[in-house]
Amino acid sequence: MRETAVAGGTLPPLPVIGQGTWGMGERPERRRQEVEALRRGFALGMRVVDTAEVYGAGGAEEVVGEAVRDCRDQVFLVTKVWPSHAAPDAVFAAVRASLRRLGTGWVDAVLLHWPTDAVPLEATLWAFERLVREGLARHVGVSNFTPARLGRALALGGVPPLALHEVRYGLDERRAERALIPEAAAHGRLILAYSPLAHGRLRRHRGFPALARVAARRGVSPERVALAWSVARPGVVAIPKAVDPAHVDDNAAAADLELTPEERAELEAAFPVRPGAGPPGLPPAGWLHRLAWAYMEARYGRREGGPASR
Repeated sequence: MRETAVAGGTLPPLPVIGQGTWGMGERPERRRQEVEALRRGFALGMRVVDTAEVYGAGGAEEVVGEAVRDCRDQVFLVTKVWPSHAAPDAVFAAVRASLRRLGTGWVDAVLLHWPTDAVPLEATLWAFERLVREGLARHVGVSNFTPARLGRALALGGVPPLALHEVRYGLDERRAERALIPEAAAHGRLILAYSPLAHGRLRRHRGFPALARVAARRGVSPERVALAWSVARPGVVAIPKAVDPAHVDDNAAAADLELTPEERAELEAAFPVRPGAGPPGLPPAGWLHRLAWAYMEARYGRREGGPASR
């Protein structure tokens, strides 16, 4: 599978298509299928897997842990700390609980899932630095930061380099191109592009006829074309989620589909960049993050060893 690297960064070259896990670990009857889908993806070269403690209240991490049980060293494993666990002690409790669910002694990267005003960012990044020093994480980063918040994070001294920034990016959501993607490329930071296929909504977008035309000319699915477009820029790794084996195979095949400049221009004209610097996200309010965490625990059950909401 084709790989990408960022000049001046701390990360090794990584495959341009990885695997997301949002929605996994929520239904016990689907667990076997989810594990097998991830393992199929690993065999096809999609060895970046992104998860989070909040997905299924830890259930997704348990699925990933089972999937990587005999191939941990071959997988680049990313997990995320929920913002209600952003205080230093809570960061360590959350990451240790994630490691137990993942069945590993370290993760390749830990990210702060959303920005929060409830805890000073420097306190969270201090805890991230300790995670790296103690060998619990090899890299750290952030997720869903606006350009302004990212700038404030980078202005803090004495923190580990932010190696990754996970953002919403795909044909229907291109606002990261304005500042976040160029900034990442200039500073050796990898972009993890989540929801690159918009959970099926691309087929309802007014630009879909153009996407369908390009796909028909190539003899491939529109989703494969959309994924190929999303990783055409250097330093971008897309992390679509798939459980159906055919979808897993199609996602992997997108890595080696090279679109022509004319095809890219056709798609970008049909899916223009919307106004603004980036997609709207969760407000950085501590009460909202605590409520969201409590909801996930109530719906899916608190996993053994998980941290209490702070």
